[in-house]
Amino acid sequence: MSEEIKSDDILVVETEIVPNGMGGWMLRCVNTETGEERVCNTIEEYSAFLNECVYTTNKENFQAVWLESPQATPQMIADVRAKLMAFYNEMEGHSPL
Repeated sequence: MSEEIKSDDILVVETEIVPNGMGGWMLRCVNTETGEERVCNTIEEYSAFLNECVYTTNKENFQAVWLESPQATPQMIADVRAKLMAFYNEMEGHSPL
């Protein structure tokens, strides 16, 4: 029997891909519990922000939400996706493709 998770016991961090003004991208992140906003220029900075949010909350559950990014180009979205996958594969001990 699975237990339902109450929505007030979930820490949500929302992220949007936005242009950085120099032809690349940055991630605009918001911790919805505290309202803290962070601009991350790399996947490593994004991961560090998620870790900070998780370690400073009393909530039992965590959800990372990617918002629609209307300002981002398809190439920016593909680049973020590829870098995110490479980062997680490295974290899990898999060699890059």
